Parts: sequence; structure tokens; C-alpha cells
Amino acid sequence: MPKRVEGVVAMKQHFVLVHGIGGGSWCWYKIRCLMENSGCKVSCIDLKSAGIDQSDADSVLSFDDYNKPLMDFMSDLPENEQVILVGHSAGGLSITQACHKFANKIRLAVYVAATMLKFGFLTDQDLKDGVPDLSEYGDVYELGFGLGHDKPPTSALVKKEFQHKIIYPLSPHECNDGSGFDIGRDAVEARAIAGIDECSIQRRW
Repeated sequence: MPKRVEGVVAMKQHFVLVHGIGGGSWCWYKIRCLMENSGCKVSCIDLKSAGIDQSDADSVLSFDDYNKPLMDFMSDLPENEQVILVGHSAGGLSITQACHKFANKIRLAVYVAATMLKFGFLTDQDLKDGVPDLSEYGDVYELGFGLGHDKPPTSALVKKEFQHKIIYPLSPHECNDGSGFDIGRDAVEARAIAGIDECSIQRRW
């Protein structure tokens, strides 16, 4: 059982759902409805440049910037409220950072097929351990170069023909065939692909 923190008031469980690479809060639309109908409070986060967030992925140059929507959300929570964080895929990195910064506001962290690195992307080994090897599929990424083509990529998009097979193989095709939800460019994936370290552009993760 999770430890009770003194002063935390009893209330219905509040789940905070964090999407993975190329996704957005839309990823959770079915499960959110089911959970809310079961009496849970549910908040779905759009990370920087994801979902309905209007930021250009090529302008997001650090993990702290990318993860700022979640950090702002956690900061704004009342001190006596605890949430259950749920991260999918690279959303694991986001909830890990939240766990380090807002431990007293988190009742439980749930990693759903998610990246679980103790401190995030800090070392070359973290990059090797945390980034899936997609080489069997060939050239799967469309890269963006917001700082110029002579610089490391600043965003990445899994090509349309690979999206269903790699990202959502168990989801209905309408989720990414152009008639439903679009998988977007991702700033974090580009950093991982390039293997950018903590000092290459500005403060990294």
C-alpha cells in the first residue's frame, strides 16, 4: 500500500496520464472515458509541441522545456493532493522527472510499456538503454533541423508507413490513417537519435 503523507486529505483518485513519443493527450481518449465513468478524476497532459500544444517541435531544445507542461501541472497541484502518474513509452521519462521533483504529491507512478531510467538520459549508456532499436525497419524517421542541417536534428517523425506497425500495432488503423488522430513530430526522440549530450546546445536532461 502507498504510504500516507501527513496532511493529505482523502479524495477520489486523481490519475495524470502522460503520452509517449509522437502522441498527445488524445492517446488516452478511450481509457479516460472509462476511468471517469468509474468515478476517477483524470488529467491528460500535452507535453511541449505535442497534441494541441502549438509549440514548434524544432524550437524545443531541452527535455526540461519539453516536459514543462507536466512540471507546471504538478507545481500547481495543492500541497495536500496526491496523484497517480501514468506514463506510456517515453512518457516514462517525464513521470520519472516528476517523481524526483514532486515526490510528496505523487501517490504512485505507473509505467505502461514505458522507459524506466533512474535519472533519465544522463549518459551514453542511458541512450543505449532507453532508445528502442528500430534498425530492422530501415530508415523510419523524418528529421527536422531547426538549427540548420549542419547541426543535430531537433525533431523526429516516424514516417507514415511505419507508424501503425511501430507505434500503435494494436490500435485501430483510423487512429493514424489520416481520418483520426495524427502522430506528431517529437523533440525528445530527435535528441535521443542524435545522442546529444548534456552540453551540446543548452541545458539538457
